[in-house]
Amino acid sequence: MKTRLTAVAVGVMTALSAGLTTTPAHADETTYYVAVGDSLSVGAQPGKGPTDEGYTDNLYAALKAKNPGLKLVKLGCGGETTSTMLNGGICTYSEGSQMKAAEAFLSQHKAQVRYVTLDVGANDTACFLDGDIACGLKGIGTIITNLPQIATRLKKAGGDAPTYAAMTYYDPGLATWVTGGQAIAIASVPLVDVFNTWEQTVYRVGGFKVADVNATFATHDFATKVTLPTYGEIPLNVARICTWTYQCAKNDGHATPEGYRQIADTFLLAVS
Repeated sequence: MKTRLTAVAVGVMTALSAGLTTTPAHADETTYYVAVGDSLSVGAQPGKGPTDEGYTDNLYAALKAKNPGLKLVKLGCGGETTSTMLNGGICTYSEGSQMKAAEAFLSQHKAQVRYVTLDVGANDTACFLDGDIACGLKGIGTIITNLPQIATRLKKAGGDAPTYAAMTYYDPGLATWVTGGQAIAIASVPLVDVFNTWEQTVYRVGGFKVADVNATFATHDFATKVTLPTYGEIPLNVARICTWTYQCAKNDGHATPEGYRQIADTFLLAVS
């Protein structure tokens, strides 16, 4: 009996050892970073559609350095609002909408997705930049309805394994400072604060880390002064909008390559 038990024990240990040695974790195993959102998520710039120098590309490069098998999946759509993300209508997805495309990919690759990033909502309230306060407030109402659904559905589809992160937005309205609209620039900040406060609340409740891009752009800092060749001495927050986006030069709020790098660095801090 003793001999038989010993043989069984040896057999069990051999099987366990075989199992441990035949299923190692490989550093180059395929994993995914899924980027969901609007034009910022695809690196759009004036006169260009998606580029390979957006914040998701920069963030991906940094994450891939530590995860060689990581692959970037860009699902974003220029012009996307929270409503079109849920229901479709701008970009074409076989599943019908960006939300459904993201859910499908996350569900099918649940064990392989490492990171999910999100930016959405700016296009719901873009009319703030045109001075249409009523329209902007209506957009915030739409975000209040839609954003919790977006965050909840992404998390449900992806499960608990991925790191989820979303961003606050900078304030393109600050650019009016350099065209004499200083009062408008100042008034734009509390409007962006309302927008960002709600978004941060939804993200944190939904289990997302928050990349505070608004803070990186120093949106509240009118006190610190810097000098730019084109505009002279201006507040730091205005200078960052003018150098990190195209809003001052081309009336286009998309980030410059440097602006996208700054956004990526902010996301990297959030997910690290």
